[in-house]
Amino acid sequence: MATALIHLDDKQKRRLTMRARKVGRSFSQEVRNAIDLYLDFPVENEKDLEALAREAKEAADRSIKRLDETISYVNRGLKAIGKSR
Repeated sequence: MATALIHLDDKQKRRLTMRARKVGRSFSQEVRNAIDLYLDFPVENEKDLEALAREAKEAADRSIKRLDETISYVNRGLKAIGKSR
């Protein structure tokens, strides 16, 4: 594994340290994970970021709709059970 000297501001170091502790990883592993996420992020410019945000919102909206439908279905089932007693 290669080593690299990086300069972080105090807030960045504190946040990475806290996150690493929270998930039970080393500080170095958390830095590597952050770098991997950055490198894997498919954004080259603001237009790409807007498209990614739009896709994420649409996916979240679909999930919320399905959850709402599931809640309605369960509530109807519970009402039917309650009436049959």
